Amino acid sequence: MTALKVIAGCLAALSFTSLVFAADQQNAPQSETPEAAAYRASIKEQLSAKGNVKGIQQLPIDKLMFVEAENGSYLISADGRFVFEGKLKDVWHRKTINSLEAARATERVPVANIGFKPEEQLASFTIGNPKLPRTGVIFVDPTSPMTVTALQALTKQSNSNWTAVLMPLVGGNQAMDRSRRLWCSSDRAGATKDLINGTSDAIATMKQPCPEDPIAMGMMMVDVLRITSLPMVIREDGLRSEGFPVEFAKWVKQP
Repeated sequence: MTALKVIAGCLAALSFTSLVFAADQQNAPQSETPEAAAYRASIKEQLSAKGNVKGIQQLPIDKLMFVEAENGSYLISADGRFVFEGKLKDVWHRKTINSLEAARATERVPVANIGFKPEEQLASFTIGNPKLPRTGVIFVDPTSPMTVTALQALTKQSNSNWTAVLMPLVGGNQAMDRSRRLWCSSDRAGATKDLINGTSDAIATMKQPCPEDPIAMGMMMVDVLRITSLPMVIREDGLRSEGFPVEFAKWVKQP
């Protein structure tokens, strides 16, 4: 892992910790229960009690396992090197993980629970009907041929509203340049069509100034959401697909 990715991962961790806890001021989900709000506030208070962050060091852990034993539970790294005892709290699900059932439930996290708004904080485009509730989020590199295949498949889905987030990680500098042109295009509708079709008809004229922070934030999502391949599709209820499903219509309708 490069130093840049480590730094990006650390920044992402700090940024999303801030985003999650900023929810009690302005981003709290409208459907959040009083119990969930109280849980989030409790976690914030516990972390705040530890003081300001002095530094971050990544540990050599690829996988972490939850173990439920007769007399309690613990976490252990896949190689058996690290063992963690104590409470494990899932801020996204807003609950304490104390059983195998609860641990298995962490595999699927509703997008709304992650603590950020992709339409406001990331370089994103709406694919489908914006008046409908969000169907899910798809992360794409705008220079990848598979992006065109995926987004055109999304446009064929009736009664759907997908948020496509730019993640220029496959095509190098070319992908970054195209992402800037798409995101900063003065013709928003035309740029959306260019993204879907792999064309460049509407991205010659860019609005100024144009903040590029949302593009960088999207790239940081790699570690936050454990993205290993693109396109990455997350249905609103948390169902994930690394790579675009071959039988997408069947995939999106599954329970």
